[in-house]
Amino acid sequence: MVVAAFVGVFLAIIISTLFYTCTFIGLVATLSDDQTTAASKPNDVLVLKINGPVQEMPSAMPFSFDMLSGFSLNESLDLQTIIQAIDVAEVDPNIAGIYLNTDNMSAQPATYEAIHNRFEEFKKSGKWIVSYNDNYTLGQYYLASMADSLFVNTIGTVQLDGMTSVVPYFKGLLDKLDVNVQIFRVGSFKSAVEPYMLSEMSDANRQQISCYLSSIWNVMATDIAAHLDVDVSYIDSLANLAVSYMTPEELATTGLVDAQIYKEDVESLILSMTGEKEFHGISAKALANNYSKHFPSAGKEKIAVLYAVGEILSEEGAATDGLSIYWPTIVKEIKALQKDDNVKAVVLRVNSPGGSAFASEQIWKALTELRDVKPLIVSMGDYAASGGYYISAPADYVFAEPNTLTGSIGVFGMIPDFSGLANRKLGVTFQEVKTHDLGAMHLYRPATSVESEKIQKSVEHTYDLFLSRCAEGRAMEKDSIAVIAGGRVWTGRDALANGLVDELGGLSDAVEYAARQLGIENGQYYVDTYPKPEDSFQALFKTMSDDATIRMADYILGSDRQALDFLQSLKTADRVQARMFNRVDM
Repeated sequence: MVVAAFVGVFLAIIISTLFYTCTFIGLVATLSDDQTTAASKPNDVLVLKINGPVQEMPSAMPFSFDMLSGFSLNESLDLQTIIQAIDVAEVDPNIAGIYLNTDNMSAQPATYEAIHNRFEEFKKSGKWIVSYNDNYTLGQYYLASMADSLFVNTIGTVQLDGMTSVVPYFKGLLDKLDVNVQIFRVGSFKSAVEPYMLSEMSDANRQQISCYLSSIWNVMATDIAAHLDVDVSYIDSLANLAVSYMTPEELATTGLVDAQIYKEDVESLILSMTGEKEFHGISAKALANNYSKHFPSAGKEKIAVLYAVGEILSEEGAATDGLSIYWPTIVKEIKALQKDDNVKAVVLRVNSPGGSAFASEQIWKALTELRDVKPLIVSMGDYAASGGYYISAPADYVFAEPNTLTGSIGVFGMIPDFSGLANRKLGVTFQEVKTHDLGAMHLYRPATSVESEKIQKSVEHTYDLFLSRCAEGRAMEKDSIAVIAGGRVWTGRDALANGLVDELGGLSDAVEYAARQLGIENGQYYVDTYPKPEDSFQALFKTMSDDATIRMADYILGSDRQALDFLQSLKTADRVQARMFNRVDM
């Protein structure tokens, strides 16, 4: 029976491997020109279909994988592809306009803003934008408000109801499990630890979230009002009327949409605008792949864009969301760029909520050495907070989007005590034998008063070092940095006012600034991105493994999986952290 079971499992593995391999090969064979690159034809329309999460960087995987449904073409779009597609659409005489659809799109405020700002530039070309969604979230509507024609389904909704940040608190769950998380921190605004020590939001955290939500809302409401040619007070008044629950008749009176129609009617309207008998659409990926044709790099000078995306880690592969900045890997990239004589300047694209304080310091050191050799410019994405700001501090110049979340200059340490869970819940006890009084701390007893004092002192030392790094990088007094630190999160607009960033702008602005610092005229340089994409087959098998793990965790824990992710990360995380946990979903 044992042998039969073993043979059965072995055969199942072989059959499933052959099945997925055949499926994979079949998908490769079916890749059409439209999914790789395609030449535009007169009166073509850029079909900008953004129907999933917008990532910072292009994916190495041409396919997505699901344990239940197998392989499928990876249709997700990254910010770079979206921007490049719009760039080409603007200058390509064959492209008549853009058909925008953002159903199921999700992104952070700074990403929405970057796309929105690119649309503003695009419209100066005189070309049109048509937007249609079955329903609009706030962020999706923010983009759609740029359209010349804005349509929604006949029974669709517009969620113009203001902004909300929901923070889960796990203290009650941890109490039920008899797990005590021992907290050590500096800064009353350092709220990353709150969900594990409190059951409700602190006044300080409520204040800072309220401030940056208001700042983000004001930017978006002002832009929407300008595009609709109404006063911003009107947009604020609508936000108090539960727009997302309005009937179609009520929505029609608000002026938020031009018409409520069915999706199939949109193409007919676009045909009337192009004068063609058939709809000719070209995908964003296909158009973006023509970028070098329309924007050739005539110059020999190279500007490197180095992406730093995800949690900052001391141990490889420990991030819970699959995105990570493993410090030995990125330091190796930094040193290579430093030594590469062909690279004249480096733009560091930071999109990180922070992480390990130790790892952040190692990256900081490598970046300071690079900065001493060639210009270092930082471009902040959705987040450059805590450790993300730490690694941004050495830059010669810092760009941020108005809605970037940055700052959060603070430090904390967390050590869980599982003795209650092990002893009182499971009946497992632990006995120590040690050579010295302190010995080694572990997760199955609480820290002693002496140990707690030592850890708190270590956290305070790291915070003082963090302040010093920021003060040095920003050419400010440490006391001035301390006033705006304490773990406080700022938007890019507020960070500009208090000196944490130098200018508001996106990645392209940072690259152009780097070129000006080198005295290079536009078009006389080319941009190369780092790190280079991983091998697609390696990414494939990693995706298959990750998918199985995530599905199992979701099946067992459901909505409580976030708590498991946190506890799992503690197993490999450094004791002292510089990170931000709050997110703004739109």
